[in-house]
Amino acid sequence: MGCVARLCPPVQRWGGVKAFAATTAGKAALIALMVVTLIGGFLYLGPYLVSITFLVFGMLVPIYLGWKRPRQLALAGLIALLIAAPLTAPLEAAALLQPSPLASSDPVLPYGNGSAVIQNAKVTPFNAAAGGTFNFTAQLFPQYIPKGDSALLWVTLWVSTCPGATGNSSTTCASGYPLYVLNRTFPNGTATPGSVSFLQTLPGNNIWWWVMGGAVRNVTTQKLFWIFVDPGNSYGAVQGPVTGDFLSTYEYVLPAVYLSLFGLAGIVFFAALLVYALFKSREARRKIERARPIPPIPGGGSGPLAPSGGPPPPSTTVERTCPNCQAVVYPNESSCWKCGSSLPPASSSTPLS
Repeated sequence: MGCVARLCPPVQRWGGVKAFAATTAGKAALIALMVVTLIGGFLYLGPYLVSITFLVFGMLVPIYLGWKRPRQLALAGLIALLIAAPLTAPLEAAALLQPSPLASSDPVLPYGNGSAVIQNAKVTPFNAAAGGTFNFTAQLFPQYIPKGDSALLWVTLWVSTCPGATGNSSTTCASGYPLYVLNRTFPNGTATPGSVSFLQTLPGNNIWWWVMGGAVRNVTTQKLFWIFVDPGNSYGAVQGPVTGDFLSTYEYVLPAVYLSLFGLAGIVFFAALLVYALFKSREARRKIERARPIPPIPGGGSGPLAPSGGPPPPSTTVERTCPNCQAVVYPNESSCWKCGSSLPPASSSTPLS
């Protein structure tokens, strides 16, 4: 029975897409799709979620379109990763050169009482040549310090190339990173609104981060309590300034992008590809076993001879069927490769496929 006319075109279109994917232009288009997936995923989804999108568009989609060989998929994935990094780095560098938004401390208890104690914190200029002097400023509103705490005692600024660092050791960075600590103390505390400013010269071409916090003392326990500027990220640090020009920033970012793409998306992709290759290898071995002829009986016979007066013995076979899911399995296997069910020992009485 012929198909309904209006249902045929989608099948034909998919057939055309699969045929195109087998051509040189189609292969280039699929690799380009992988590259776009890596770039867009890295910039808009982050280095972790890009692993999932690359797995879908770098492996599942090509397999659906007819790329069945693991070696072909591995080569295409490697090419996409090598191309994506230098194309992602300039976009990432341009984003890093954009000034960070103004930052403030948390306005709710226990850090604030209806509004933020530290507001509109920023650094100017945001981008300048190496060796330039940068001004870190913020507005202070001690009247919003929660009740039960003292007036603002001091404000401290930490500037480093390690995001969120407030000391010489950090769980996110190797030791040896530069760290500058600046402090503004109010001898008797201050309850008057005002501002604070820190000037710091930063050497070398680099991407810097800073943390700012004000200290108060609980009047009951006499313990110090910090009210930090909250930029809304996992580091607790504001990004900036950037010392150097666009080219130096690109050179700084490129190795980090390569490491992130290969270290996350690449590992997930090639691990999944290894599993796929193992299944393909197993499938190929089963096909070879099914196609292998039964060896002839010594003495020139074409098969086992039946005893006189009795039925012929069962024929020799190399496979049997799982009683649970009907998958073809080898006689010596104790469990099904497909559903995991236990198999009875192979014997001449076991039903064979």
